[in-house]
Amino acid sequence: SLILHSFSPSIFFVYTLICGYITRKLADGRPFIISTYSISSKVIIVTGATSGIGRVAAVELARIGAKVIVGIRGQERAEKIAKLIAREAKVSQERIIGYHLDLSDLSVVKTFAEHILQTEHELSILLNNAATIQYSHSLTAQGFEIHFGTNHLGQFYLTQLLLPLLIKSKARVVNLSSMAHCSIDDKGIDYAFPSSPFHSFHLYSQSKLANIWHTVELNRRYGDRGLTVVSLHPGTIMTELSRELPKIFAYPVKLLFYLVAKTEYQGALTSLYCCLSDHIVSGQFYADVHPALSSPLANDKQLAKECWEFSEKAIKGKNM
Repeated sequence: SLILHSFSPSIFFVYTLICGYITRKLADGRPFIISTYSISSKVIIVTGATSGIGRVAAVELARIGAKVIVGIRGQERAEKIAKLIAREAKVSQERIIGYHLDLSDLSVVKTFAEHILQTEHELSILLNNAATIQYSHSLTAQGFEIHFGTNHLGQFYLTQLLLPLLIKSKARVVNLSSMAHCSIDDKGIDYAFPSSPFHSFHLYSQSKLANIWHTVELNRRYGDRGLTVVSLHPGTIMTELSRELPKIFAYPVKLLFYLVAKTEYQGALTSLYCCLSDHIVSGQFYADVHPALSSPLANDKQLAKECWEFSEKAIKGKNM
């Protein structure tokens, strides 16, 4: 078991780099043959498909026959990325649809979900891939702390709105988390989200813990109604933690990540495995294309229930 509750962010960062080196070496040793799957009748939503592992996942899912809906900030940008994904996957443009989706604005999430419910009759997979990490204090459109509000509440709200279609379709929900959740101590999430002192990695890690709790509670509530829900750690990937680093740190960190991190394709393999494999167990946490251990805190069913109830109350409090 990975019990890292007492680790500081700096120690956890070193730990992440070491694990990244090991898992990069192992990544090619866990073959997952995507081309053996055919999903021509499937409709799949991928959030955060602009670049990185979300983009890779969208391309690969389209390549094996899925109709892929990508949720990306800005309608013009979403349509442009959709065309690029279709070109990369070598499929017709009609198979890739881009819609504006900003998880940091719940009103946009609602508009996106309502459009899906109006236009789609089935939804096989919801790949909740999008996430952010910010290095200065900021808030979502509704005033929530940016990491929790975007990485958890936006994803939570999107899933809630799509639940009727997901349940009807006996769908699969795949939530991207991170081993960063292991750095949260036994106190769990501080729902007051104090802005001082500001620790971006801690706030990011809290949101990744919330992603697992969302998975645990979603499975408890709806697993017996045909819904399959899993969470995963994609691995140490350049885009996951360094995309928005301050410039003074960006180059040395990117060099370190280049040496130890997985490629975006390797990072996307666990997402694709969770989307496609017949051996997935609902409620399970995955890493490196394999069932994995999350922290003991992440498996606390009572805390997962409390996080769900807090999330519902927070969203209702904004008249959503």
